[in-house]
Amino acid sequence: MLTLKEKVKQLPETPGIYYMKNAQNQVIYVGKAKKLKQRVSSYFVNSKAHANKTKQMIRLIDDFDFQMVDTEFDALVLECETIHALRPPFNRLMNHYEEYGYFQFLDTSPFFKVLDDWSDKGFVIGPFYRKSKMLEFKDTMNSVYHLEGPLRYAKGVVADYQNISPNEEFLLRLEEIKQTLLGRSTEVLTRIEERVEAASSRKDFETAQRWWSNYLMVERFLRRNRQLLQATNDSVFVGILPENNKYYCYLYAKGQLIGRTIYQRKPQPEQAYRRLLKKVSANSWQKLQEKKYLDKQDVDLFPIFFNYLQRNGQVNRFSWPEQ
Repeated sequence: MLTLKEKVKQLPETPGIYYMKNAQNQVIYVGKAKKLKQRVSSYFVNSKAHANKTKQMIRLIDDFDFQMVDTEFDALVLECETIHALRPPFNRLMNHYEEYGYFQFLDTSPFFKVLDDWSDKGFVIGPFYRKSKMLEFKDTMNSVYHLEGPLRYAKGVVADYQNISPNEEFLLRLEEIKQTLLGRSTEVLTRIEERVEAASSRKDFETAQRWWSNYLMVERFLRRNRQLLQATNDSVFVGILPENNKYYCYLYAKGQLIGRTIYQRKPQPEQAYRRLLKKVSANSWQKLQEKKYLDKQDVDLFPIFFNYLQRNGQVNRFSWPEQ
């Protein structure tokens, strides 16, 4: 029987994913590799660079398995799907989608909520990464827009009360937050900046610093989740990846990678789109059209698709196909 190091020597230098297993044959870690042999062998070399958790995992490795794919991108996608399916204990990323959540806007109190699961009540946006950050965002929105507490109707925030009722103005506050989360407005950041400047002009530097921290948190939250907003609407994305003297083309819609094709010569995006469409049945398109929202499990795929293919190839956006 081969030792682990002997088994590593037989690995190919091709893209793929690997499964680390313990003595009970349980998968304890799943990883992706551009070159399987190079990546897996790194676990079996004494290195001070290994994190403590990695060292702990290595001590438990009794065997490993692997699966080859065509490209590093295919490995990333398969890694994500496998982690979601197996939930290996030593995988941190893509292994906690339960921590994602949704924002809910209501016409009655409490008006603006963070939800664990989708609701058909009110206006719901999401899922967003992650619930703890969502609660921080919500607290900052409460501070900026006075959504709760005795100051709720003390004065207008987005408009004064001369030409509008307090209730109407309050709904405008909620609408401004909603448009921010939809990626259509940056007014929230402007309002926080104004509070930073006002506190600084009073030489209240502690308050200014607190508002500036809020600004950075909101800006990071919106940037981190911007791509998810694109994934939720009725758009279709085609990614084109040049690799191995070929062009790998992928079709993404509403949280799912639904088509893949290969060209020997570089195609035009519209050409790839037309071919990919033919690979998807009318029934599948109908089901996607009826899909109202992304599940939490859908969250991790789009950043992989968008970031990797933008960096190493190209991503083109198309309108939803007519049936």
